[in-house]
Amino acid sequence: MGELLLNVILPVYLLIGLGFLSGRIWKDLETKTISTIVLYFFAPALIFSSFRELPLNLSSFSCISLTALGVFGAVYGISVLTELLFLKGRNPAFELSSTVMNAGYMGIPLIVLMFGEGALPVAITYMVVMAVYHFTLGIVVLKGSVREGVVSALKIPLIYALILSFLLKGVSLPQGVEKMVKLSGDATLPLMLFSIGISLSRIDLSEVKLSLLGTAVRFFGGTASALLFSKLLGCSPHYQKILVVQSSLPSAILNYVLCEKFDTHPQTAASIIFVSTLLFPVYLVFLKLLVG
Repeated sequence: MGELLLNVILPVYLLIGLGFLSGRIWKDLETKTISTIVLYFFAPALIFSSFRELPLNLSSFSCISLTALGVFGAVYGISVLTELLFLKGRNPAFELSSTVMNAGYMGIPLIVLMFGEGALPVAITYMVVMAVYHFTLGIVVLKGSVREGVVSALKIPLIYALILSFLLKGVSLPQGVEKMVKLSGDATLPLMLFSIGISLSRIDLSEVKLSLLGTAVRFFGGTASALLFSKLLGCSPHYQKILVVQSSLPSAILNYVLCEKFDTHPQTAASIIFVSTLLFPVYLVFLKLLVG
């Protein structure tokens, strides 16, 4: 647990904290500019480099991708039900931030620490398929219309980076190009964590209730739906454990990027990301007991 807190979670808090302090000191800092650069340049590089390394096995891929789809649909449904029961109206940022988890930056190192290097292909595959749902179905959630969501998704380079990564899978690129792509991709998450910190420095305290509700949906909804679908789909017990942990992670950082891109309550997304990340070490104790 100590290694996890030091090597995975602490860097997240430090970068958010630096962004928070910067937002307090320099009031004219614009997060919109950072989000646009990340969405159109750095995030596509991250997707391209990650997806080219994706190990493909039809049986395991089906188990992982269908479980991820079930988790997306179920947690989204729970988030809408939560809004109807406890909130005054629908908030797409609440729904997306409660639904999609940080399967990459936090998920991959966590899975390796908990289950060993042999679990890495499962973690990467889950991250890949959830990213596909994130930037297709997730945009539909934010736009509130299937047609508008599809049109908006097709305007974002991430989709084309995904397609290109599969077309060039196994193809050796010039070493300089590979380094440039990797450097660009590696810049994505630090930039977004810093940007989230800036946004949190200007957040309204009224978002606290919303962020706690979203965190509860993210954690408990993710765990329950992963348990259900991984069993229904006949995934192996080892896969089930990995998928449960991967589905129970804090809210994805890129939720904030999309919410800011489409002007859909980005502060709600920022607050849920922050609170779910802050409370995750506590929930992780429960997860470790659950998966053994």
